[in-house]
Amino acid sequence: MKMNIIVSGIHLEVTEAIKSYAAKKAEKLTKYFDSIIEIKLNLSVEHTKSEGDRHIADAIVLANGTTLKAHAVDKNLYTAIDEVVEILEAQVKKYKERLKNRSHHQKPAKEVVFESAITHEVVDKAAAVTKYRLIEQKPMSVEEAILQMNLLKKSFYAFMNMESEELNVVYKTKKGSIGLIEPAWD
Repeated sequence: MKMNIIVSGIHLEVTEAIKSYAAKKAEKLTKYFDSIIEIKLNLSVEHTKSEGDRHIADAIVLANGTTLKAHAVDKNLYTAIDEVVEILEAQVKKYKERLKNRSHHQKPAKEVVFESAITHEVVDKAAAVTKYRLIEQKPMSVEEAILQMNLLKKSFYAFMNMESEELNVVYKTKKGSIGLIEPAWD
């Protein structure tokens, strides 16, 4: 399977040299994980009076239903690219190790404990949706969803449960445990 690498720029002209350098660095990730489908590198520059130019490299890796994200800032664009790829390398290695460990030491489903959480919230009628995002999901187990939530460093993660074939959400509670939200059909 051929990996797709997309290099784009904001307030920055992405020359062939920059594109080639970024693509070469991003291709290094395949030696750790061969299921990478796409890598998106978004390069930008911010002009500040106090610090001078700040080059920003944001990256998203799509790999077999998994999404990894990284962000790096440096005065030098090439250094920012190097740093974002290093961050992704660490994430890919960590993800691959967790997959390996999970397959060898997977706990039976009955040992996974979740808190039940039913909340009722009054929503202001004047409130409007300010951000809209489509998420591409492959069906996964609750354990995989928890792994994704932790890898993305989020407090919740919506996913399609492979067992129930319904949309579920795992989340971190204030006490540090994991919660699971499932739809209740009357």
